[in-house]
Amino acid sequence: MKKFTTKFIISFFFLILSVISACQKDDICTAGTTPDLQIKFFAYNDTVEKPVDTLYVIVLPLQDTIINGRNDMINLSLALNVNADTTNFVLSSVHNNDTITFRYIRERIFVSKACGYKINFHDLNVDLQQDNDNWIKQIDILNHDIITDTVVHVQIYH
Repeated sequence: MKKFTTKFIISFFFLILSVISACQKDDICTAGTTPDLQIKFFAYNDTVEKPVDTLYVIVLPLQDTIINGRNDMINLSLALNVNADTTNFVLSSVHNNDTITFRYIRERIFVSKACGYKINFHDLNVDLQQDNDNWIKQIDILNHDIITDTVVHVQIYH
């Protein structure tokens, strides 16, 4: 009987040891992710915020509509393409389309095992395609480095 009890205790000990060693910390991503481009709209030749009436935002070349006719938008958050050095958007207000190209340098950063990688964007530049009737009059870059989405990166005047 004593031999059985000793074997049982040793077996139980190894069972508990294997269960404990199999446990891992939960891999939950609480760190930052790839930041979005933050845009704020202003009245042309003024410093007063001015909402955009009936804003549509389309990503090119896929022509996916990501904002569909939202009214009174002052702040806009856009995800840049993490697989290319440019992202093209069509911003439309009251059926007037303006095409904007954002150019940047991507920096891939390892965050953690749970989060994987994130992309920061540096040396942001913007081009507004000129046409006969641009509703966007001016674009100013406030922050050329997009490393957080808690600050405004670009101001658009209309």
